[in-house]
Amino acid sequence: MSGLCVHVGREQADDVRSSAAPYTGWAGFNSNHGLPREQAKELLLHCAANHIRAVMIGSSNLDLYDEVDREIPLKGRRWVISHISTISPRDIERIVRMGLVLTTHTNNYLYKGLHVQAQRLPHERHGEIVPLRSLLDAGVNVSLATDNVPISLFLPMWQTIARTSYQTKERVAPAEALNRADALRCATANGAYLTFDEDKKGSLAAGKFADLAVLSADPLTTEESSIADIRSLMTMVGGRIVHETPNWHA
Repeated sequence: MSGLCVHVGREQADDVRSSAAPYTGWAGFNSNHGLPREQAKELLLHCAANHIRAVMIGSSNLDLYDEVDREIPLKGRRWVISHISTISPRDIERIVRMGLVLTTHTNNYLYKGLHVQAQRLPHERHGEIVPLRSLLDAGVNVSLATDNVPISLFLPMWQTIARTSYQTKERVAPAEALNRADALRCATANGAYLTFDEDKKGSLAAGKFADLAVLSADPLTTEESSIADIRSLMTMVGGRIVHETPNWHA
């Protein structure tokens, strides 16, 4: 579903993780699989030649994908850049050209660490910090993610709408904020596209899985500050109830 996770280099954190044996990796990555850049490029070329999708963490890997694309075009393969952070207008052009799909880590880059991102860039470049509005307007598929903390996607949805620093409480580049409908789409339909499942899930339509949730509030109309606190009162997967809060329909 996700493809082959490719990682460049090794950091001190990887050594700490590898000391916790037995270790099975996280999100498809393992602490000991970081490769020198040239070896990573060779592996990516093999992936492209054999129709294996690649997944890499971090916007900095765009250059590496770009080098592969010059030898084997990536358009249509839905290769993934996850945990996107700073993306320039030129980067967006490259993402569109290569047909990449993106996933986010808004809990860091648009919330807890937003002030750090803002301090690193001059004010006129704050719009490059996770520029979701520009990416969607360019036709890029962006899927929201949580990095498992928290599990609920409603906090990332709120983060894309509010773009407010956890530390300073200031809005950063509000022109790049998403409206509620687009944030909801990034949490549902775009995630289905990410996993090649757009014909089976992501929206309610005849022939698709009956996956739905009854929510504690309407994300399209509730107070903006309340979006992050929305919870599922009842959840159906494939038409079968898999979660139900007691007396939710009372």
